[in-house]
Amino acid sequence: MKKISTAMLAMVLAAPMSSVHAEEIVKKPMVEVKEQQGIEGIKDVVEENLEVDNSEEWLDDIIEEKPVEEVIEEGYENLGPMIFKASAVSSKIAANNEGDYFIYYIMHGSPAALVVVDYKSKEILHTFTLEDSKSAWGLDVDENGKLWVGGSVSSILYSYDPNEEVFEKHGAIFSNKSDTSIQDLIVSGNKVYAGSAYGGSLVAFDTETKEIEEFGQIRKRKEFVKAIVADEDKDEIYVSIGSPMDLLVKKPNTKNFTSFLPAKYMSEKYAQDLVLTDNYIIARLHPSNMAVIFDRKTLKIVDEFELSSKTVSAVSPNGEGIYYTKGQQLIKYEFETKMHTELGVYLPKGTEAINLDFIVKNPKLPNEEGTEGQSENTVPGAVTAPKVESGVKNTEIIVPNPALPIIVPPLKENPNGNNPSEEPLEEPKEWILSGMVDNLGQIFEYNPQTGELQYHNFNLPEQPVELYTLASSSDGKHIYANGYMSGGLGVYNVATGNKELYRNISQVESMFEINNKLYIGAYPLARLLVYDRSIPWGVGNPAEVIRMSSHGQERSTAVAPYNKGKEIVLGTLPDTSVGGGALVFYDTSTKKTEIYEDYIYNQSIVSLVSRGTQVFGGTSIHANQQVNPRGARLFYFDRFNPEAKKYIHLPFSSSMITSLIVDKENYVWGMADGKLFKYKDEWTDIKSVELLPLISGRFRNAQILEGVDGYIYGSVEGKLFRVTKDSLQVEWLKDNGVYGLEQDLNGNLYYYDGSNLWRYTIEKNRGKQAESAGK
Repeated sequence: MKKISTAMLAMVLAAPMSSVHAEEIVKKPMVEVKEQQGIEGIKDVVEENLEVDNSEEWLDDIIEEKPVEEVIEEGYENLGPMIFKASAVSSKIAANNEGDYFIYYIMHGSPAALVVVDYKSKEILHTFTLEDSKSAWGLDVDENGKLWVGGSVSSILYSYDPNEEVFEKHGAIFSNKSDTSIQDLIVSGNKVYAGSAYGGSLVAFDTETKEIEEFGQIRKRKEFVKAIVADEDKDEIYVSIGSPMDLLVKKPNTKNFTSFLPAKYMSEKYAQDLVLTDNYIIARLHPSNMAVIFDRKTLKIVDEFELSSKTVSAVSPNGEGIYYTKGQQLIKYEFETKMHTELGVYLPKGTEAINLDFIVKNPKLPNEEGTEGQSENTVPGAVTAPKVESGVKNTEIIVPNPALPIIVPPLKENPNGNNPSEEPLEEPKEWILSGMVDNLGQIFEYNPQTGELQYHNFNLPEQPVELYTLASSSDGKHIYANGYMSGGLGVYNVATGNKELYRNISQVESMFEINNKLYIGAYPLARLLVYDRSIPWGVGNPAEVIRMSSHGQERSTAVAPYNKGKEIVLGTLPDTSVGGGALVFYDTSTKKTEIYEDYIYNQSIVSLVSRGTQVFGGTSIHANQQVNPRGARLFYFDRFNPEAKKYIHLPFSSSMITSLIVDKENYVWGMADGKLFKYKDEWTDIKSVELLPLISGRFRNAQILEGVDGYIYGSVEGKLFRVTKDSLQVEWLKDNGVYGLEQDLNGNLYYYDGSNLWRYTIEKNRGKQAESAGK
């Protein structure tokens, strides 16, 4: 294991940037970073974590709220970010109006960032913070080379003009509060078309007048517009909505969208990308990995084929066809012959193309003068050094030291299979196919003229990662934090304030520490990992002990100890199985597992806790991308006979029971939607109190615990509260920005807001800590 240590310093957060000419340097973490060298022991986990864009599924796992102005109240302390990672979720390669090409990366984070790379020099020119966004999937370039970006959280539209090096924030472009995330955007003429989640709306933003045309929700009960293409000249708009999928078109002189999806594809979730040519519309379907080609005039299927890349390219500059990848190999498809040509060149192992763009070498420019003395790739007016605007705060040019490109010689002299003597007399354009292949930002360059393939890696700037799951050590001396999408495990030392960052672990749905071992319910593939804190983080630690994907399970949504940690109980959320989530027991001594499939029919197990020989569990009505019409179930069983489960009938209905604890008096407490309830036994009435009338999400919206001062503390929908045990009197402590909830050995509470870990010092301990600090 290789350790890279840096001194623990105070994190200085960058100042807010203005909407124009704003640029920010994203600092690297001032924490002890522990990485693995030769991580074959958890290779599967690492490779799965590279594809962080799992936002393709379960888009509404987290309902992103619009940011509010931060006011730090007495007793609350911002401990700063815990996890940093360079995760490129989307990319685009395009030229400015002088023919200079740039690579645009969207870096996932809280907040997200736009990174601009000079394609020729491979130098990073700018890093812009995408305020009010945690990610961005919609990228397109207008006819002047101006980049347009659609953000998340507040449906913000951004732009970057490479001709003037100006970044601008245009604000929210959807009026519906449900439309919090721009899922895709496309530029046609002077219009930017954008589609949203979770209101499933479409708008058109005029780049000249700044006016917004709203088309509203495309179809009732369809939560998102996933992909868009438009032809402003022909007045045609095509959209993919879901879920399940529908494909719709708005033709000239019509007000409504018309479906043209064939019945055989109605079970798909959506088309994750659409590509428009003069004669065809191509839909890249999810999850079937099919590309379906429709005739634009008849809207009938003319061809379909399987692929692995996230999309297909536009038509190549020579007009011969489009490109895609399958099994890591580049393949060319020709519309006229419907022929697929395997090019014999392969992307790195375990990768596929995320985007596919063309770079035209030496393009002929308007009023072009002579180019004598210029290199082959140089175009007139090329910018050789970035121009730094004066008066811009926190401005710096980050210059990476990219690794030398790996050159893969072609397996065929001419991948097009043509005799050079039979080529047209007219000299064809010289061009390159390029694109991103992984979330590290690695790109490939394929030259069809020579058949060569090259790779380029970049030291992209790390961003603070939004936190997702918290846990406390059994002795209360450490707080564990995991990052949304990007994964990672941050460990906060309560006594010293030091932070450790462990990489190479994916998103965590639930975790619990006992006996100095952290049991981790990891996503995807519904895995259970065991991290032994007594030995170094490295190969085989954490160790994977259970993988429930073969049983149709996708997420390990509940992890709890039984019998002082001699067994670990696991509950899962299904993705493709027929029934519900699984209940699993893992014996920590014998390493044996005991599995009960479809434990609660068509529901997911999302909370677990043990009391003596009894195990209590709560469910969510969301399973298999469906909603069970029957309400969430509270159940219990004796460990010696799990199949003989009994249901506890709550005096109200709910969609999910998201948190269960047992207090010192042996009462079972739980959160069911926005209600807190208290259960003793089947002969005693259940007491409850409503905290909120409405909630969001599918399986996590609340967390409760028993405080050292005798109160029940909880967070629900971002609000912090405490409740007296006897009278159930509710006191609201904070009305926003509180997610997850854990407790240290002093009784202080920890929660997260975005990428930051926070601490709340309750009244009983505030004086004690002040007295301790004065010694």
